[in-house]
Amino acid sequence: MKINSISIEYFRGLQHIHIPQLDEHVNLFVGINGAGKSSMLDAISLVFSWYIARILSIKGRGRDIPKDDISQHSPNGCIIELGMGDEHSWKLYRSLKYHKTDKSDLSAMNQTVAALRAELDDNENGSLPIIAHYGVNRTIPNTYPRLPRSKYAFSQLDAYKNALTGGQLFSDFFNWFRFSEDYENEQYKNNASYRDHGLETIRRCMNLIMPEYSDIKVSRRPLALTMKKGNEIFKINQLSDGEKCYIALVCDIARRLAIANPCGDPLKGEGVVLIDEIDLHLHPKWQQSIVSRLVETFPNCQFFITTHSPIVASDVNGKVFGIKNGEIIQQRTFGKLSSNILSSVFEMPAARNLRVQSLIDSGYDAIDKMDEPMYSQKLGELVKILGADDTAITGLRIEKSRRDKIAGK
Repeated sequence: MKINSISIEYFRGLQHIHIPQLDEHVNLFVGINGAGKSSMLDAISLVFSWYIARILSIKGRGRDIPKDDISQHSPNGCIIELGMGDEHSWKLYRSLKYHKTDKSDLSAMNQTVAALRAELDDNENGSLPIIAHYGVNRTIPNTYPRLPRSKYAFSQLDAYKNALTGGQLFSDFFNWFRFSEDYENEQYKNNASYRDHGLETIRRCMNLIMPEYSDIKVSRRPLALTMKKGNEIFKINQLSDGEKCYIALVCDIARRLAIANPCGDPLKGEGVVLIDEIDLHLHPKWQQSIVSRLVETFPNCQFFITTHSPIVASDVNGKVFGIKNGEIIQQRTFGKLSSNILSSVFEMPAARNLRVQSLIDSGYDAIDKMDEPMYSQKLGELVKILGADDTAITGLRIEKSRRDKIAGK
């Protein structure tokens, strides 16, 4: 399952958005706060809420577009339309007033759902595409959930449980992992080579994305999710917020794929994954490779991501869309220097601290005006702050020397 195109009319601050061709692997949205990055993900999530509702129940209802989310500039209502494969589209509409010519059209979605439900009826080992939306409230609590009293049987449709709530649902992952581990240990008594299909998916995923962490398991006394980092064992709540968010994110994607794909390789399963502010709490070193690692680990998933990080943008070998004043501007960021991305994509006038940049600008201004005392003062201040070997200092000195030669000094 892939989204080929997206059109949005009058959803929040996005008045006329049309992206005719999306990347099959990763699509990144960047822009200042309030530009509409999260709104892009929320719009996609609204349409997919109908897909999930109808695959769970033929007459299921997804979420309507909230009236408060219809732009005040709209003459009639709001449209969100996703272009899917085979030139079909899934269209969600919400009117301010009733108009016969404007309505939702989910007939193509219904056909897709019917085909998937028929496949599951004919083949209990069939596969499903996952859908997941991870918002900015991706936190892991310090307490662990209680196990349900009744014995729980997982079904493939559990891959969609709480999929679009936007949170990092650690409790769902923890309960699933604990049940799976209990079952694996039970089977191990009679078959020492037995490995649980889902747990093996998590282990392989961790090895691919975070090879420095291993041996993830549940400790019973005291109750905790533990893993090795190097040779030391840590409880997950002992790790940094960045580590916890990263681990919980990739493990939850792998869990959903394992549930949706009971046979074959779950990491090769299909799906659409929405991640808001993927750089949340992450050290720059991890930001440098998180997108490429996700794409390599889940090659058949399509990612829609937002970020404020030029380091993340440099790692996106897909499509990057800048959002400004409600309009989409396609950008090229893969492999570029973060400083260049800051100026060209994030529209930062300077990559340096504003006070330092002001001193640098004043230094060049003093050179232009041939104001020796001002130049010496600004250069001295910069040397104290940056050190004599900084490139800005070198640049000022070279420019001063060049101007002196021209002036015959």
